[in-house]
Amino acid sequence: MNMSMFIHFGDREIILFSFWKTGSFWGLAVSLLITFLLCFVHEGIKGARILLAQSHNMNRRRQAAIRGNSSIGDNISADSVTFAPLLNLNGFTKRLFTKYRIIQAALYGLQVLLAFVLMLIAMTFNGYLIICIVVAESIGYFLFSGTPIVDGGNDCC
Repeated sequence: MNMSMFIHFGDREIILFSFWKTGSFWGLAVSLLITFLLCFVHEGIKGARILLAQSHNMNRRRQAAIRGNSSIGDNISADSVTFAPLLNLNGFTKRLFTKYRIIQAALYGLQVLLAFVLMLIAMTFNGYLIICIVVAESIGYFLFSGTPIVDGGNDCC
């Protein structure tokens, strides 16, 4: 099979790996379904990261209000405090290795991996796969992220 360097609409394709080949309509249909699901997972992870950040900020504000402190306070999780003597963590490292930051970093890494996989699928230049990615990402965005994030901060500067 030759690698076409222009957008084409065929059902014979090698996608990502030599074992992921389509040779018929049904092979392409299954590949489109897999690609669609990958897009949904990609957008779902992005939405989960946003929800996690919003939840984390709300908890920080609630804790600051309970303490009667007007500032947000330190970004220290219960896990980092528990393991601090064990790991000999201090100030900066306590804030760096929180459960929240580790989860956010892991989700971000998975999100980037999926983005690269989807980019490589699009680089097959198969029009059906490209359309599938665009439509699935749009639907996933609509379902998981829906509303653009608007900063409620100052409009100044």
